[in-house]
Amino acid sequence: MHSLAQMKSASYLDFNVANPEESPTDTVSSISWTPNGNTLIFATSDWASFIRIYNIDPDASTLTQQACFDAQSPCLCVKWHEDEKTVFAGCTDGSVKSYDVVSGNCSVIGKHEGPVKSAHWLSSSKTLLTLSFDKTVRFWDPRQIEPVAMHRLDHKVYCSDVVFPYLAIGLSDAKCMVVDLQKAEAELRNHESYLDSPLGRKAQITAIKLVSGEKFGLAISGNDGRCNISNFQTSGDGSLKLSSLMTFKCHQVDTIASGNSKQTLYPVNTIGFHPYHGSDFVYTSGGEGSMYFWDIKQKQKTVDFNFDELPVTQAEFDPTGKYMAYSLGYDWARGIQGYMSQPSKICVHRIQENELTYGYEGNSNYPLRYYSIGI
Repeated sequence: MHSLAQMKSASYLDFNVANPEESPTDTVSSISWTPNGNTLIFATSDWASFIRIYNIDPDASTLTQQACFDAQSPCLCVKWHEDEKTVFAGCTDGSVKSYDVVSGNCSVIGKHEGPVKSAHWLSSSKTLLTLSFDKTVRFWDPRQIEPVAMHRLDHKVYCSDVVFPYLAIGLSDAKCMVVDLQKAEAELRNHESYLDSPLGRKAQITAIKLVSGEKFGLAISGNDGRCNISNFQTSGDGSLKLSSLMTFKCHQVDTIASGNSKQTLYPVNTIGFHPYHGSDFVYTSGGEGSMYFWDIKQKQKTVDFNFDELPVTQAEFDPTGKYMAYSLGYDWARGIQGYMSQPSKICVHRIQENELTYGYEGNSNYPLRYYSIGI
């Protein structure tokens, strides 16, 4: 069994960009792995308007930039085409762009009236789904400039996720939706499709994730340091029922100064599931500079990664579940007064099997593990 001192020096597990000039120059807004799991390649978008493609070298434990594109406007999302030769990007100027990774050619395939918050390639229909602050959901055929379909929502889109056939959307005003994409035309126009956030009316939704299994699951995080895990299913009348399993605090920091206790709430910037452990395993990252792995069955934290108060803005497992790409940088949750001069970073953590389960090797009293990853 490793000592806590040994655990704190575990930064060797993480891959960093080999050439500092290939690191992000501003906060990373999105991470997308190639979808088939055959290559160790992922894309990032950032507020400096760049889309970067990185390749992992497991032997050298480094990241190498394979390509870099200037989108001419801050990018909020990036997503791979299933052919793994094309990436799509959504920008703050409302443009939806397509990049050929090999040739570097760029095409504008769509336009929103507001910043594009998220994008999803739907292989079943060969269309790109984009969601925007302009309160619209649009479907695009990359071969034409006009959307195949457009639906107007009652609230701004803050986040979304797709696990076919479902689309989950986190909205303003503490609302969310889970839409069957096979019935999207009807459900996106149905005002009864809006659900109240399981986190309550006071928490703004910051991230949302779907997971499949015996029942479909939904994870939602908020700006108040809390998360919720729910199941959902369709009832006999066709309406969707959300059943809350648990709500837990994860990025709330308690401090004591001058004899008085104070609790500071930080936004949960990401939440997600392991590709194979499914709803039994959840990860979260927050604005206070930590990333946690959670064993949901045991309701216990398995690993605590600490990044010296530098927010973890994005985190995403690769399709095999063996690697996690994550980004560090200021998330502006504390406004201009909280601006920090540390550079933005993109890193990859090689997952250790014993990080995914609480009390591994039959030892339910195994202590929580604290990693302080070098930045």
